[in-house]
Amino acid sequence: MTRVQPLHLGRRFVRALWPGPPRKRDVAWVAGILEPGALRLWRSLPNHDQRYTIRVAKDVEARLAGTEFAGQPRWLAAALLHDVGKLDSGLGVFGRSVATVMGATAGPARVERWAQTSGFRRRAAWYLHHDERGADRIRAAGGREEAERWARAHHQRDRWPASGVPVPVAEALEAADNA
Repeated sequence: MTRVQPLHLGRRFVRALWPGPPRKRDVAWVAGILEPGALRLWRSLPNHDQRYTIRVAKDVEARLAGTEFAGQPRWLAAALLHDVGKLDSGLGVFGRSVATVMGATAGPARVERWAQTSGFRRRAAWYLHHDERGADRIRAAGGREEAERWARAHHQRDRWPASGVPVPVAEALEAADNA
């Protein structure tokens, strides 16, 4: 489950209120990174998520510049697709905000129980556990294995070693996601 980071979440909320699509040149950049099925999946994200993941991917690209991992599309794909599991919740900006607060106050055990219910609590649980759902979506879309593994591991540091994502890359991905 996601750690609550008020400043990051506040900035992200404000940016998400603008409904506009990403710039065409940014969408073309994404199209040059993702495989066709993964690109279709990415395009199914709401505009604010598309803009956010572009920002994360460009930040990762900058953080990895000059390292042995620079210029590898697999890590940019991981940045672009890491949050696609949020689609399953069907929650918009305000619903996601409420779910985040609910999850932070309820704790992991209660959120797990919500997944077995119906209505908003179930959707909140799906949103709060978007990592597994996202990994499944990436695999089904034929996305890169590294993107699938990062989606599954990105909110739980204890999963990083098993993900096979090199530590410097995982740190760049996490830092960009939390910037």
